[in-house]
Amino acid sequence: MPLRITLGNLLHECAEKFSEREFLVIAETGESLTYNAFEVLTNRITNGLLEQFPEKIEYVDIFLENSAQYLALTYALKKANAIEVSINPAMRGESLARMIDQTGSKLLFTSGLQLEALDQIRESIPHIEILIMLDSVDQAQKLFPELQVISFEELLSDCIDHVDSLAKDTDIATILFTSGTTGVSKGCLLSHRYAVRTAENLIEPNRITKNDSVYTFYPLSHIGPAYYDILPTMMTGGRVILRQRFSVSNFWPEAKKYGATWFMMLGSVQQLLWAHPFCPEEKEHKVTRCWGTPAPVPKKDFDERFNLHLVPGGGYGSTDAGWVVAPQWDHPGGIILPHFEVAIHDENDDPLPPGEPGEMVVRPLEPGVMSSGYFGMPEKTLESWRNLWFHTGDIARLDEQGRFYFMHRMSERIRVKGEMVSAYEVEEGVLTHPKVEDCAVIGVPGEMVEEDIALFVVKKTNAELSEQELIQHCRDRMAKFMIPKHIVFLDQLPRTSTGKPEKGKLSSYWAAS
Repeated sequence: MPLRITLGNLLHECAEKFSEREFLVIAETGESLTYNAFEVLTNRITNGLLEQFPEKIEYVDIFLENSAQYLALTYALKKANAIEVSINPAMRGESLARMIDQTGSKLLFTSGLQLEALDQIRESIPHIEILIMLDSVDQAQKLFPELQVISFEELLSDCIDHVDSLAKDTDIATILFTSGTTGVSKGCLLSHRYAVRTAENLIEPNRITKNDSVYTFYPLSHIGPAYYDILPTMMTGGRVILRQRFSVSNFWPEAKKYGATWFMMLGSVQQLLWAHPFCPEEKEHKVTRCWGTPAPVPKKDFDERFNLHLVPGGGYGSTDAGWVVAPQWDHPGGIILPHFEVAIHDENDDPLPPGEPGEMVVRPLEPGVMSSGYFGMPEKTLESWRNLWFHTGDIARLDEQGRFYFMHRMSERIRVKGEMVSAYEVEEGVLTHPKVEDCAVIGVPGEMVEEDIALFVVKKTNAELSEQELIQHCRDRMAKFMIPKHIVFLDQLPRTSTGKPEKGKLSSYWAAS
């Protein structure tokens, strides 16, 4: 695939090349679209936006569950030279408000499932003027009489012509949020080239061809389904089976029903599949391989049980760094891609020799292949890009042959069920409880491969506060995956000389308890 192509124009080329091949199947309903039908839907959205809201689409917020309309919208925005701002549909409270309001977007695409969450933060999202609803229009109009509310169908234009994007491939196409290393979630500025290079570099390691069908179930607000699963499939003329969310009980029956041939696993998915009782479909399918983060399930046993090939670790990508390291088919060490330079540094930012673990740092060897920074956070961008390297906050090593091995994270990010959680944002939500004086959050070993969130709380003097009350407070203000699994009440938090919670001591306390 040549460089200097934008995502909207790339879809147009693929639709012309693979016109009547099936492109997209919705797992829950069986609804399907060919490449041509998908582009027609995309073009109707693009032309509708340009006809009705030409002055209001510099940034467009999306707060939706996975659907054909959501996926088409992401490409329509690229054709219209608008910037997609995709927000995880599980987000709630102040974190959600910050993401919606950050760019000053005037348009928000959403659904009835999200109206309650939006109603809770309505005072914190003053820039939104227009709601475009996939459903529940009447309910939205009653809840938000001050806003213009239209249905998705009202937006669609009768014009189905392709709109040729005038953007450069290094222009920003998308803002996706990452917890980064510390503090609030950050909006990563991602270019068209970032997306295309990511997808290109996943095709060969995963042996993706036009005869493949990928089964994907992570939110489209994640880089994984958007650029690791769907885009390389589209570029090769393959087929996408899109699910709204992961379901362990439906996984193998749907994989068999729709003829999936590969899938990506992040976090606890491998362990959940392994722990699930046997079902006949786990042997009777067309899946030949899968890949994802390393997990404590032996590859040999996993391959034998599910009759497939698990690509063994080695790959590395993040929303801000980009897709940096490709996995190998039969080796746990990853290959650094030619668009990047990678080094392993010590705490003084000096390079370490092969075999020595340290912080992974990255820099690009061509424009646009990494995030262009964090939207509205120049100081955080500079902090991450110190000494001419992007600091990932992850511990890794390189062997004598230059192969890459990820080891663990060093930052305050906590990986829970495939999601990267900012400890700061959990703490922020907990501190809004009137009976909480102080708190700190750490990640602790979980049952399903990754981590659980442990919350340490100091109550206000003479306050009566139960674990159940605090959990309910979190449920009302956070995404489900952000809710602490463990709560420990303390008289006071250990703190450093600069006043920060001493999380190393909290980790030691947890390990000893």
